[in-house]
Amino acid sequence: MGSSGILPNRSEIGHKSFSPAIDRFSLLVLSFLGILAFPRIEEALETIIGAKSGLVTVCGLVTVIPLIATYVGKMYVRIRS
Repeated sequence: MGSSGILPNRSEIGHKSFSPAIDRFSLLVLSFLGILAFPRIEEALETIIGAKSGLVTVCGLVTVIPLIATYVGKMYVRIRS
């Protein structure tokens, strides 16, 4: 994987370059936590949505996990600069 550039929707801060490793690590950790939390979230939504609670849970996790991982990466860059 040679040299990596700035990630999309990121501004360069000073003369520092940041690796996307934090984004990847947070995505991996949040995905693992999402897998662990899936049964509980599905069970909670089952009383409201019914039979489609599994599908709604998967769609929600697929949408929310990358957003949170990106937020964590941006926050790390801001704190580090």
